[in-house]
Amino acid sequence: MAGALKKLAYKILPENTFLQILHRGFYLMYSSGLLKNKTEFKFHYAVKDWIQPTDHVVDIGANLGYFAKTFARLTPQGSLTCIEPIPAFYEILKKNLKSFSQVTIIHTALGTEDGFTTMVLPKDNGVLRTGLPHVVAEGEDIGEGMEVKVKITGTKSLFEKFSKIDYIKCDIEGFEWIVFQELKEILAKHKPTVQIELSEENISNLVPFFSELGYTQYGIAEFKLIKDHIPQKEAGDFLFVHSSKEDDFLKRIN
Repeated sequence: MAGALKKLAYKILPENTFLQILHRGFYLMYSSGLLKNKTEFKFHYAVKDWIQPTDHVVDIGANLGYFAKTFARLTPQGSLTCIEPIPAFYEILKKNLKSFSQVTIIHTALGTEDGFTTMVLPKDNGVLRTGLPHVVAEGEDIGEGMEVKVKITGTKSLFEKFSKIDYIKCDIEGFEWIVFQELKEILAKHKPTVQIELSEENISNLVPFFSELGYTQYGIAEFKLIKDHIPQKEAGDFLFVHSSKEDDFLKRIN
């Protein structure tokens, strides 16, 4: 949605309607292939080759479902667990994924233990920045952003309930090191493929963390999957594939 139109829509429409339009607009363009040549959406298309129908996918920070609906479509005999703390986003997920019986949506953030925290939904020039909600840092000036109190669930206790994990997608705006430290034993047990957005300050921790667990780092450059390293050949999410599953994973790529 163009900037001026998006600003007008946010100003005149109820929040839930505005968010629903963002979701529907994205999937209309995505399904028609209009985003296929845009690098910021390269992973949205690539996952269609990576996810198997029987996989259990966990989407940490599902947001408005820009990956989640695709995951749901790809796992008709598997399952999808979406984790989303923002109330308005959670409601959009429930509405847009209700037709998929294999989907579970958990209304929480992840942390080291159960509790509550405050997150901020940033605004830029009067428009909600839906892709940038984050835990409020001490002393942070949130400007015109909106604060919301959210539930936290202990990461390890939640993931221990899963009997199978094949793929994890994570986008939690800088909180990923805290969460993945809690997942070390889970990763060693299930060896899922992990797609993760890494903030600059967490790269030096998480890249060696995955390497020590037997993972190989991949990325997408010029719309092709490549073995990658630091710095990435092309900016984007990081993809970690466990060495024991690497050959099988690579066979899936068209």
